[in-house]
Amino acid sequence: MQQLLQLVEKEKLGKQPVTQHTLIIDDKQVIHGALFFVKTARKTFKIMVPTPYYEALLTSKLTVQNLLKHPEAMLLS
Repeated sequence: MQQLLQLVEKEKLGKQPVTQHTLIIDDKQVIHGALFFVKTARKTFKIMVPTPYYEALLTSKLTVQNLLKHPEAMLLS
């Protein structure tokens, strides 16, 4: 996660809004969180935020920096 933070800072993406996300829903229609996509020059990173924390992120103006600094955010490989 630290390397992604440095990359976002280097490419000046911190204030860019996060526009792509999807909910993580199982076969019983239970929502387990949200998956946010952060695009850099060379790769798209997937950041997972579990339930119920993702709800507050979706209702606010979410930037890359706010997403990455969220205490529940997890970088998926």
